[in-house]
Amino acid sequence: MAASSRRTAPLPPHWARLRRAVMNRDGWMCQHVRYDTGELCGEPARHCDHIVPASEGGPDDPANLRALCDWHVLRKDAADAGRARRRAAADRWQPARTRRRHPGEVR
Repeated sequence: MAASSRRTAPLPPHWARLRRAVMNRDGWMCQHVRYDTGELCGEPARHCDHIVPASEGGPDDPANLRALCDWHVLRKDAADAGRARRRAAADRWQPARTRRRHPGEVR
């Protein structure tokens, strides 16, 4: 695990072998599908990324892993972090308290 990683769960013990297998499967090319054209990015990839983040229950399984370039992994990490912040805020949300009248207040 990289020193700058925010990953909370440890990587599996066979991560290096799994990463290498996924990167070789994807030809070390970014597998992000462009929304406008439906084509792959195709830039050289350096990152093995979870499609469904591990923090959301995504498994460390080759079917849930893909190669991504620097640009797309940064965008995906930012989106994942935003979802995590919104989820945490929703968990903290408390309904507004109804205002109780003071016993001496005139109605």
